[in-house]
Amino acid sequence: MKLAIKIFIFLFLVSTSLNAKDHLYYKIGIFDYKHETGGLALNIKNVTNNTFNILDFTKLTQIYEFTGFIDKGNYFSGEGKPTKREEYSIYISSGLQKSFILSNNFSLVPSFSVGLYQEFDDGKDMGFPLEFKSEIELNYNLSKNSFFGITWNHISNADIGNRNPGSDSVLFNFKNNF
Repeated sequence: MKLAIKIFIFLFLVSTSLNAKDHLYYKIGIFDYKHETGGLALNIKNVTNNTFNILDFTKLTQIYEFTGFIDKGNYFSGEGKPTKREEYSIYISSGLQKSFILSNNFSLVPSFSVGLYQEFDDGKDMGFPLEFKSEIELNYNLSKNSFFGITWNHISNADIGNRNPGSDSVLFNFKNNF
């Protein structure tokens, strides 16, 4: 099973990089930092050229994301005394975002996504495969196509599953395209 996950992640990374190189950026951080089920989060975000005009929000841009979560040895576990386990999970989503320019160097990017979550081994059980993610990024723009920033997000199934523990994550994002 672990080999299949590694192959899937590798193929996804390669195909995404080849198809949308100019609109890709990466995030790394802590998944579910408030609980014992925390882990390292690795995210790839693809911002497309597709835009939608919804109500008075003007242009909302379509996004696709792939996130992998891992904690092998409880290095990222939060509260309490964690039991020894190997945690793996993935989250694949699509949604919309809006970028607000705050100044010459800062931008604020809220987004909302709907996706599928799957845990493996002792990964966090989120209660339902369909999960919703609300997220906000604060980016410092280095140039037109390069930035770094910080992201906070919440993933939850909105109580449509048999349980809804939710998760909060903090990630650092970067795009380097000088």
